[in-house]
Amino acid sequence: MDKKPRRSARSSKSEEEDPIESLVGNLSTLKLGRAKRSFVDSKKAGTEDGLLFDPADYSEGELDEMLDKFFEISAPSKVKRSDGIGWIRVLSSSYEEEGLGNLEDLENDWEKLKASKKTINFDAIKEMAISNWCLGGIWLLFVNTAEEIDTTWEKIARATVKGKLGTHTKVTPVADTKEGKDLYGAQHVVSVYTKDFTDKSDVLKVEAALRRLGLRERIVFKPRVYSSLGVYSQNEWNLRPGIYTSHWDARKLAGNIRDITKGRETYMINIQDGN
Repeated sequence: MDKKPRRSARSSKSEEEDPIESLVGNLSTLKLGRAKRSFVDSKKAGTEDGLLFDPADYSEGELDEMLDKFFEISAPSKVKRSDGIGWIRVLSSSYEEEGLGNLEDLENDWEKLKASKKTINFDAIKEMAISNWCLGGIWLLFVNTAEEIDTTWEKIARATVKGKLGTHTKVTPVADTKEGKDLYGAQHVVSVYTKDFTDKSDVLKVEAALRRLGLRERIVFKPRVYSSLGVYSQNEWNLRPGIYTSHWDARKLAGNIRDITKGRETYMINIQDGN
């Protein structure tokens, strides 16, 4: 007896639909989801259509087949921003909607902090993030287009679906519009999300997992609270949203992590089990 695809509250497909036909059909209409754009002020950002793979929509037996099909028809080097697609996303098998915390109170606290004479630094941002439950973080990779991005994305996406990385992962499509070129140039941005930027152990565990996939690029970690507040690089407070930067150390065979959270730069080799 054939097993029906596993469904979840995240799925909207009917029980009668063939899973592969449903996936292809949804991708062809480009209506699998919406998300805020990366790297722009969240207050000014519009929303864009995106392509989504949710492992909760499929049984264990059909998961690999469906993921292969997803890669065939949503390769980042072939999906264009001019088609109205802002991102391609896959969820972890244990994904839970995390939200962005209490944004209204966060913004109010931010305005109060700016109006005060208190020092605006990482510790102040962290305190606001914790009190308003805005705890997510992102490891960011910048990858060249064509075959390089497709290979890199497939590695990261498969590991995400299998629960070996963060909560979910996104990649930008080909930036063939003026807006896209201004944001990303000729590169794709891969975002690997973690649940809690204050959990340094988990953040570094995800970095080590990315390195085990064979990734040797520079990787930067950014708490999502900075985007929620509209704080990016070259800001008036000299805040550095990228709190950890990882460079591959070929001698140690691990990431060399620069940490700026203590008010000064410190470095550590991130060797973990499996390195």
